[in-house]
Amino acid sequence: MSEFQYYEFRALDRCLTSREMRELRAISTRAEITPTSFVNTYEWGNLKGDPNRFMEKYFDVFVYVANWGTREFMLRLPEKAFDRRTIAAYCRGDNLDARWVNNFLILRFFCEVEPGDDWDDGDGWMSSLITLRADLMRGDTRSLYLGWLLCAQNEAFDEKELEPPVPPGLAKLTPPLESLASFLGLEEDLLQTAAKLSSELPGDGRIPRSRLEAWINAMPEKEKNTLLLEFTEKGIPNDRNVLLQRFEHARNPARHHVRGGEPTRRTVEHILASAEMCAAERRQREQELAAAERLRLEQREAAARTKHLGKLAVREAQIWEQADALVQTKQPNNYACAIHHLIDLRDLAVRRGQESGFASSLERLRENHRQKPSFLRRLADAGL
Repeated sequence: MSEFQYYEFRALDRCLTSREMRELRAISTRAEITPTSFVNTYEWGNLKGDPNRFMEKYFDVFVYVANWGTREFMLRLPEKAFDRRTIAAYCRGDNLDARWVNNFLILRFFCEVEPGDDWDDGDGWMSSLITLRADLMRGDTRSLYLGWLLCAQNEAFDEKELEPPVPPGLAKLTPPLESLASFLGLEEDLLQTAAKLSSELPGDGRIPRSRLEAWINAMPEKEKNTLLLEFTEKGIPNDRNVLLQRFEHARNPARHHVRGGEPTRRTVEHILASAEMCAAERRQREQELAAAERLRLEQREAAARTKHLGKLAVREAQIWEQADALVQTKQPNNYACAIHHLIDLRDLAVRRGQESGFASSLERLRENHRQKPSFLRRLADAGL
């Protein structure tokens, strides 16, 4: 199989200048370049430029797919989109890393998946993943958790390592998040296990003003003053998201807290073991369903066979004559039809308890056609 690589870059916050487009054209003479994109495929070579450099200077999103299983997805966000402590909680392995450069935060998702039978030319991944950037900038950390989870799936952590904060909504992923999980090759059982501690998102993404007002009014004055001071002095990124997370935790304390008021955090060992148990239960259910389906089909086939043989019972002598006539033609296709008739006659004899009569009739047929070795071989192959 020849090598195939797909590169696609997108600019979202601004268009490329004419000078920048000329710089990119100097790197690749055959790429499709527009003021907002750069797309190229390679079968016998590689991109001459560095994708990391492209992201630092030109683009906001990058998708890379190779037919040997390597996949890469990069996002460039404003440097204050997330604080470094939040990013460090999720970016802890080779499958998800982060770096700050030129006033930007660049996130890189990386994986090696097993190449499937279906050809993946890379086209379509960008359109299904691109909105994750806007989701992240709104404070949705689910994509970060999926990247961390891939590291856990690939056994990149010590078993006793604790998971990062579990974002709400993991149990009901958006289509872009489902695409990311598929792109990264995340196992469904592992994802379902991880989602068990995830709270639900509000149905329409909005919280009634009256509930927020009641919660804020009930907050101690000292706590509110401290929170406002932190937002003002530290410039906490996504302060709205921070407040909404605190509101969600206050609304569902049992889901988010254990003794001491600390968020529930599972070890990697616990998550992987629970996922394996989930997989075993799923396989058991699938085996039971498959066995039930096989039994249903066998019963249906047996009923159809009984009905078919019942119709043949009144034509037994005629079927023997037809089988003999087919063999006399010396044609392979007719031999096959004759064998089919003989199998029906045998099964009919077994149902009637007349196996000896069938054996005698079959021996006479065999003797009559002993000069036809091809037919005799077909008899033997059919167990007749």
